[in-house]
Amino acid sequence: MRKVVSMLLMGALVLGTLTGCAGKEKAAENEVKTLDVVWFSDAKEGESFMKLANQYMEEHPNIKIELIEVPYSDLDNKLKNMLNGKEAPALARMTNLGPFQNQLLDLGEYVSDKEAFIDSFGEGLRFVYDGKVIAAPMDVGANGLIYNKTAFDKAGVSVPQSEDEIWTWDEWKDAMKTVMEKGDCKYGLVYDYTPQRFTTLLYQAGGSLLNEDLTASNFNTDASRRALSFFKELHDEEIIPSSVWLGSENPNNLFRSGQVAMHIGGTWLISNYKDEITDFEWGVTYLPKEVTRSTVPGGKWLAAFQNTGVEKEAAEFIEWISKAEQNAQYCLDNSFLSQVKGNENLDYEYGKEFFNIFSQELAATGSQPGAEWGYQAFTGAVQTELKEGIVDVLADKITVDEFVEKMDSRINEALKELE
Repeated sequence: MRKVVSMLLMGALVLGTLTGCAGKEKAAENEVKTLDVVWFSDAKEGESFMKLANQYMEEHPNIKIELIEVPYSDLDNKLKNMLNGKEAPALARMTNLGPFQNQLLDLGEYVSDKEAFIDSFGEGLRFVYDGKVIAAPMDVGANGLIYNKTAFDKAGVSVPQSEDEIWTWDEWKDAMKTVMEKGDCKYGLVYDYTPQRFTTLLYQAGGSLLNEDLTASNFNTDASRRALSFFKELHDEEIIPSSVWLGSENPNNLFRSGQVAMHIGGTWLISNYKDEITDFEWGVTYLPKEVTRSTVPGGKWLAAFQNTGVEKEAAEFIEWISKAEQNAQYCLDNSFLSQVKGNENLDYEYGKEFFNIFSQELAATGSQPGAEWGYQAFTGAVQTELKEGIVDVLADKITVDEFVEKMDSRINEALKELE
C-alpha cells in the first residue's frame, strides 16, 4: 500500500513539474516584449511609422512598440549615449550607419530567408557589409534635374521625354544657354552646394572617388579632371551663378524666383516646390550623361541593435515593415522613393510622373555611388576637403590637375586612417 501511495505521489510530482514547465513556456510566449525605437522626423514620418507599428501590434499582441523621438541634430549623440550606458534601443531610424556598424544586429541571422531579404531591395543604399545585413532601407532619395517649364516653352526648347532622348553634357549646356537667351532666365543652372551633388557629374564622367572594392583612391583619373573642368566651365561662363558655391546664396530660392532654367537637387524638392512655386510651371526631366548615366542615392535605414534581449523580435519587425505593401504605404505617405522591388512606380498623390523619372535614374545607376556614399566613415572624413577643394578650383586658387593629385593623396590617407 505504501508503495502504491509513493508511486502516486511521484506521478503527481512529475505531472506537476511538467505542468509547471508548460505553464512557464506558455507565459514566456505570452510575455509582452517592448521594442524601443529611436526616431527623428523631418515632417510626418513618425506619424506614418506609428500607423504601421499599430497595425503590427494588432497582429502581434505580444509586441509593444514605443517611439523615442529626438531632433535629427541629436540623433547620433543620443544613440552613442544609450550604447555607452548599455541601454541600446531595439531599433533606430538612421542616416549614418558607419559609427554604429559594430553595434548593429546582423538581420541575416534572424529573417526568414537572408538571400531573399537582400534580393527584395534594389540598387541604391548599401546595407550589406562583409556579408552582414546591418539595416534595411526605409526610403531612398536621388539627385535629379528640375526645370522651369515656362522658360523652356518660351525659348522653344524641348526637354528629353524618354530615356532614349537623354542629352549629352554638351547638348545639355547648349539647351541651357538657349533658354538663358530666349526664356528670360539669368542663369541656366543652380547646383546644390554639397560634394555629394557634385559627384553626380563625377560618376556620369565614368569616374569615382574609390576603386571598386573601396580600398584605394580612384580620383587621379581623366574622368575626375573632365568632371571638374566641366563644372568650372559652367561657372566661368556664368551658366551656374557663382553666388552659391563661391558665396552663400540658397539655390532653392534662386530657382523659385524664376531666374534659373534648371536645378540639380533631390527628390524632396518635389513636395517643396509644389507648394512654393506659383509664378511659373516646372517639371522634372532626365539627368544628362557623359560616359554613362548616373545619379547619387541617399536616404534612411531602419536598423536593430545587438544585446537588447529582443533581437529576434526587432529583426522580425524590420522584415515585416520592409515588405512591399508596408513600405509602399510609408513612402506614399511621405512622398519618398522606395528601394523595395515592386515599388518602383508608386501611385503618388502628386507628381507621380516626376517620381517615376527619379526612379528610372536610380535604376540606371550602378552600384558604385551607393557603395561610396554608403561608406560614411570614409565620406565623412573627406567631404569637407572635397568641397573646399572644388571651391578653390572654381576661384582659380588651384588648378584642376593640382587638386586632383592633392585629393587623391588625401583619399588614400583617409582610407589608411580607417584601417
